[in-house]
Amino acid sequence: MATTTETRTVKTLKSQINNQKEQITKLLNRMNRMSDEIHTLKNDLGRFKKNVADDVKYLTERVDD
Repeated sequence: MATTTETRTVKTLKSQINNQKEQITKLLNRMNRMSDEIHTLKNDLGRFKKNVADDVKYLTERVDD
């Protein structure tokens, strides 16, 4: 009887481990995608700041003339 109970317990634990493994894999993939998106956003923000600074400089020069 103890063997059957242990076998069920082992099967349950193995199933839980497999589920957790899948969840961890999904979470790691999601983190990688988010990291890539953050990198892209930082680049876009830097480009935007530079463009705004260039526009302000251009407008300032036009007003001064």
